[in-house]
Amino acid sequence: MADTQAPTTAQTTETPLTITTVEPTLRLCEKDMLCIIGTADPTRQMAPYDDPNFEVWGVAVASTFPDVKRVDLQFELHPRGYWERDPNVTERLKKTTTPIYMHEHFPDIPSSMRYPIEVVQEYRKYLTNSIAYMQALAFHSFVATGKPKHIAYFGVHMSSAEEYTEQRPCCEYWIGRQEGAGIDVEMAPGGALLASIGLYGYENYNPVCYDMRQRIMSLQNGANQASADVKKWEIQRAKNEGAIFETDFWLRKFQRGEYK
Repeated sequence: MADTQAPTTAQTTETPLTITTVEPTLRLCEKDMLCIIGTADPTRQMAPYDDPNFEVWGVAVASTFPDVKRVDLQFELHPRGYWERDPNVTERLKKTTTPIYMHEHFPDIPSSMRYPIEVVQEYRKYLTNSIAYMQALAFHSFVATGKPKHIAYFGVHMSSAEEYTEQRPCCEYWIGRQEGAGIDVEMAPGGALLASIGLYGYENYNPVCYDMRQRIMSLQNGANQASADVKKWEIQRAKNEGAIFETDFWLRKFQRGEYK
């Protein structure tokens, strides 16, 4: 695909980047509206599957949910050694007729295409989850073709422990890149992405909150001290039990007359 510039109606406000030419099979967004779906309930069911104006991209496993009515482009970016450990997953990937981005084209998976990792990492080498790979490619699609102009996120909550700490910042980074470039971003209700308890310093602050935080800190300190005390006494108990065992060992020797 030759290098192209975004239409004047979708000019990026960021520093222009050189777009690397990649193999002709590169599949970008073909519509002005894109829906990126994950697997989280309940917003996964709320995605605009029935709206023909939307193109739908999803993680490959999303297609296994009965309520996911349509996925136009799938992404399975785990290495082969990961997904082929499950014969059911391997069989599903082999049977899919939907274009699917993977590490490379695998002859035994006819619909597979090589993900253009060289292209997206030109923007930034910051991709910590499957959703981020979709986001980065959508961003590249906009820079290269002007599509999509609107991205909606459904089933992408990033609220579990691993997601919240390691994956959420990456997804929010790419959302920032998208909005900064001029893409309209829609977030489904719920989830942790772009969510906060309020505007820091401008929230409806109640002074009682300070007292409650102090109380929490005091209780936590007490809990930490109690844990330290418990550990200390567990060590002492272990020493006592060892001494008991040792004393009992010599007691039995004396009782058997081995020592006079």
